[in-house]
Amino acid sequence: MKITRVAPGTDAERAGIRSGDRLLAVGGERPEDALDLTLALAWLDEPEAVFEFSRGGTSFSVTLPVAGPEELGFEVQEAPIRTCGNNCVFCFVDQLPRGLRSSLYVKDEDYRLSFSYGNYITLTNLSDEDYERITSQRLSPLYVSVHATDDTVRREMLGNEDAPPILESLRRLGDAGLRVHAQAVLCPGINDGAVLEQTLADLFALGDMVLSVAVVPVGLTAHRRNLPALEGVSEASAGAAVDAVARWQERFLSEGRSRTVYAADELYLLGGRVLPPHDEYDDLPQLENGVGLLRSFEFELNERAGLLGDRIDPPLKVTVLTAMLPALFLKTTLGNALGRVDGLTLRVVACNNTLLGPAVTVAGLLPGADMVRGLRGSPDADVFLLPGVAFNENRVTLDGMSPNEIRDRSRRRNLMVTDDIVGSVLDLASGATYG
Repeated sequence: MKITRVAPGTDAERAGIRSGDRLLAVGGERPEDALDLTLALAWLDEPEAVFEFSRGGTSFSVTLPVAGPEELGFEVQEAPIRTCGNNCVFCFVDQLPRGLRSSLYVKDEDYRLSFSYGNYITLTNLSDEDYERITSQRLSPLYVSVHATDDTVRREMLGNEDAPPILESLRRLGDAGLRVHAQAVLCPGINDGAVLEQTLADLFALGDMVLSVAVVPVGLTAHRRNLPALEGVSEASAGAAVDAVARWQERFLSEGRSRTVYAADELYLLGGRVLPPHDEYDDLPQLENGVGLLRSFEFELNERAGLLGDRIDPPLKVTVLTAMLPALFLKTTLGNALGRVDGLTLRVVACNNTLLGPAVTVAGLLPGADMVRGLRGSPDADVFLLPGVAFNENRVTLDGMSPNEIRDRSRRRNLMVTDDIVGSVLDLASGATYG
């Protein structure tokens, strides 16, 4: 692995390591990538280890504390991301308009990212050597897009006639003592109804190796050019999926297991159903998949609401921007939790998604341009709160807008990006600045 940077004043610099050197081994182990390096360091019992490098064809060794590259002061070149060879009929990347962040167009299918970050993979590009590495390094749990256990249906959905049988792939992992979180993207008329029932039955039969299953609705944007025709999730199909999940939860519970299978929040809202209580999501294993996200927000809001007391002085007018689908839930939840606080006025503004189309109604995909429209059309407030889930780790939205750009284009100086409404109100009440 190539060293791309050495920070001044660090252990790495003092040891004579330079940018451009290549890391060959750590404690006798030869890492292929950053994940290998992390695991190699984790397996060492001594406080120090021998790091072997090469420079210009000459090898040299240094002894350093057993710590990650960042702590030691150097960075390594990341291995290329494995990309997807499928042609899924519902692929969200294929439905994106041009001009968004370049990273959004990368179709990753990398088991290392699945283990490290919870990215979903289909197991269609794994070689025997990959399975051996996954097993030897105990890369568990992995996150697997199952979609359907009927291989004919699954291959149709993946657009890959050569996709290996999914149950065989899962059993191979299970036989090695590894576990998975699974998902099924629900496409009405393809993998719902009897196909969904069979999928959940097959996953149930795999036993404890399946830690959780998320059933999530297909996302259809307004940019499905030259793509197969797909039916969106209707109120009836969403309700049927929610009912199927409820039946299988009872089956899992009857066997002394967790509920295991969960429906995305979006399915309950689309189907006009009441979300389950917070404690019926168990340990929220599929939170990043939009499963239990709203109840988790509600739970934390109620836990922290008391911090505001009974009165805010001076009074505050707070406007919360969100997407269309969760707006009513958010309005009700905020009213129940914070409506009693004298001096606090809350308004919820629902924003249409004009970038991806009216069928995309979740806050995490709300572009900055639509936040700007929502801000411009809203009455004055002391502060406008933008949904934190709509911003990535670099604090930019789907269409690449930063909070400062949104502030400038909307001409609203008083805005904050947050998912912690109580904390934001507390900051405002204490005189904190906007950020």
